[in-house]
Amino acid sequence: EAGISGESPEYNIYPPGLWEPMRSRRRVAGAMRYAALGLPRSDESQRVLTVQNFQFFGASVRLFFCLDRRVGPPQWADVGMYMQTLMLLAIDHGLATCPQEVWANWPKSIAEYLRLPDELMHFAGMSLGYEDAGAPINQFRTEREAFEGFAQMSGF
Repeated sequence: EAGISGESPEYNIYPPGLWEPMRSRRRVAGAMRYAALGLPRSDESQRVLTVQNFQFFGASVRLFFCLDRRVGPPQWADVGMYMQTLMLLAIDHGLATCPQEVWANWPKSIAEYLRLPDELMHFAGMSLGYEDAGAPINQFRTEREAFEGFAQMSGF
């Protein structure tokens, strides 16, 4: 299925037929973004958010994460853990980050721009820089599900 770019993503960013409570959480987060920007939910508002994403929200460092096409989901998890580690290290150094999987909607364009060899697949992007605490997009925080709502611990 073509993504927002008209290109076909190499993987589904969201699973088809997103189920509850995932669907509701995603919608609430989207509504909060639009509200923070003072925008109604509309195609034009989506365009505004897309442009901000593609401008890396003004961050001075723009990162792209790639992996070998031959690896599978376990290694995709490794890339995600690496990204999270980088994000935590950034905080320790007074920086802010924004992981941006939206870039996965542009696989051909990104591969061409980065001059990726055919064996590498672009996975995600990330903005890195100093936080603009006054920026409207930074004026909301999504709720976090209680630990017991998504995990179980046994033997403790």
